[in-house]
Amino acid sequence: MIKKIIRIIIFPIKVTTVGLYNLCLILSKGFYFYFYLFFSFLSKIFNLKVFKKIKLFFKKLQYSPSSILLIIIIFIGYILFMKYGYVNNSNEIIYIDDTKDGEEVEVIQDSQISDDNKMILNLYKKYGSYKVSNIDINELKKINSDTIGWLVVDGTNINYPVLKTNDNSFYLTHDFNKNYSIGGWIFMDYRNSSIMDNKNTVIYGHNLINKTAFGSLSSLFTDKWFNNSNHKIIIYTLDGNYTFEIFSVYYKEPESYYLNTNFSSDNDYLVFLKSLKSRSIYDFNIKLNSDDRIITLSTCTDNNKGRKVVHAKLIR
Repeated sequence: MIKKIIRIIIFPIKVTTVGLYNLCLILSKGFYFYFYLFFSFLSKIFNLKVFKKIKLFFKKLQYSPSSILLIIIIFIGYILFMKYGYVNNSNEIIYIDDTKDGEEVEVIQDSQISDDNKMILNLYKKYGSYKVSNIDINELKKINSDTIGWLVVDGTNINYPVLKTNDNSFYLTHDFNKNYSIGGWIFMDYRNSSIMDNKNTVIYGHNLINKTAFGSLSSLFTDKWFNNSNHKIIIYTLDGNYTFEIFSVYYKEPESYYLNTNFSSDNDYLVFLKSLKSRSIYDFNIKLNSDDRIITLSTCTDNNKGRKVVHAKLIR
């Protein structure tokens, strides 16, 4: 009786496996045949050993269903990643700064708020699709009381709530809902004041490959961004909206110097500002003085060995 049950269970698995094998075999014969034909043609014309070897290689692949199965798996994985994980840079935030003094500056975004019924694999994609006009800090604080504001960086996908807790480690591995996540979240240095009254306010985020978090900060290191962007960073808080203008972007080995938040004198702070400005890969032609307040965005480089750093000064 037990043997019959096992056979009944195993039979459809065997049939499916054999069917999949035969399907992949047919696909491999058809797919690699054209490569075999092409290099057969080249070997006849040029009579080179390298083309003959390549021809034989593709002939063997014609009878290798596992190779075509691997290609199918990679293709499906790529499609799923592009659909649910990747955030395209065409969905960038555009800062409009053509208003007169005293008027509010509008921040617009191409996309609308995501449909709640759509599949969302990470919270970055959910919050990154919000329009700034729909942001309610009080409502966000009900979800996570650590919320201190909302960060927008011109010409990037950076459009997220900013968190702050009593250390600089928790949100490296936890998302906006405080659930464990290797993508972490965007957060302010615990030494800073949430009312943005420090000389240097530091904000951290991971450099994620799908361009979420601070992954699209790479745009600031391109000529295209430098020539077409308004170079603005905005932080929306309960106390007011803060507009910053970028004056320095650069790569640097890991260090604590640019993360300083307190200074013993105005002269020390001025030396600090001049140092940050001199590091920039672009000349933003921004004047700095000891009364300026700045914001610093910090993330890892693509090889995870250094830092990408952005500095901007408060202008409004």
